Amino acid sequence: MRPPEPLVLLPGTLCDARVFAPVLERLAPREAIVPALIGAETAPAMAERLLGTLPPRFALAGFSLGGIVALEMIAQAPERITRLALIDTTARPDPEANWTVRRNAVARAAQIGVDRYVTQKLWSLYVSGDAAADQRLRDLVGAMSAAVGLDAIRRADSRPRLPAIAVPVLVLCGAEERLCPVELHREMAERIAGADLAVIAAAGHFALIEQPDVVAAHVARWLAAPKDPP
Repeated sequence: MRPPEPLVLLPGTLCDARVFAPVLERLAPREAIVPALIGAETAPAMAERLLGTLPPRFALAGFSLGGIVALEMIAQAPERITRLALIDTTARPDPEANWTVRRNAVARAAQIGVDRYVTQKLWSLYVSGDAAADQRLRDLVGAMSAAVGLDAIRRADSRPRLPAIAVPVLVLCGAEERLCPVELHREMAERIAGADLAVIAAAGHFALIEQPDVVAAHVARWLAAPKDPP
C-alpha cells in the first residue's frame, strides 16, 4: 500500500512549526513538511521559491500568511497539489493602506522587541475572549514571534482564481476571528466547488492552538476525503 502524500504546512507571520504541533499530535502519523516562509517580498515569489524545493505532489495546508501563499502555489502548480486547507486566512488583495500599516508595525516591533510587540499590542486580535487569559498560549505565540521575527509580504487578489481549484478543500477559521473575519472564509468556500467550511467555536485567529481537538477532527476528515471533490 502506497504511503499517503506528504503534508506541507505553511505557517503564518511570526509562526513556525510549533503552531501546527497540537494538531499534528492528534492526527495519524504521516510525513509533514513545515518550510520557513522567508526569502521573498511577495506571495507569488514565495510560492515559486517553495515549489522549487517541495516534493512533486503533496497535500497543502496554510495558516494566515501561509494560506495566502498556498493559494498562489495552487494557482502556479495545480497538478502538484492533491488537496488544500485554508486556515484563518484570506483570498483578498492587499490594500495600500494595509501594507503601510504592516510596514510601520515591523518598524515598531524592531524597536521594542517582536515578542513584546505581539503579546502586548496584538494579543487581543489573535485569540478568542476565552483564550485571552491563557498564559501558556501567550507564551507560545511570544516565543514563536521572537524566534521568527516580523516581516511583511505583499499579496495579490486570489478570488478570481478560486473557482479553478479542483481538489478537496477545507476552509477553516475561528468563530471569533478578527484579523480575517468569518465572512472572508465564507466567501472563499462559496467560490470553490465542494469546499468544506468549518467555523470553530471559542477560537480566534489561532484556532490551531486554541481548539486543537476540534481542528484536528476537521483536518483528519479533509485528509481522508476522496481526491476528486464532489
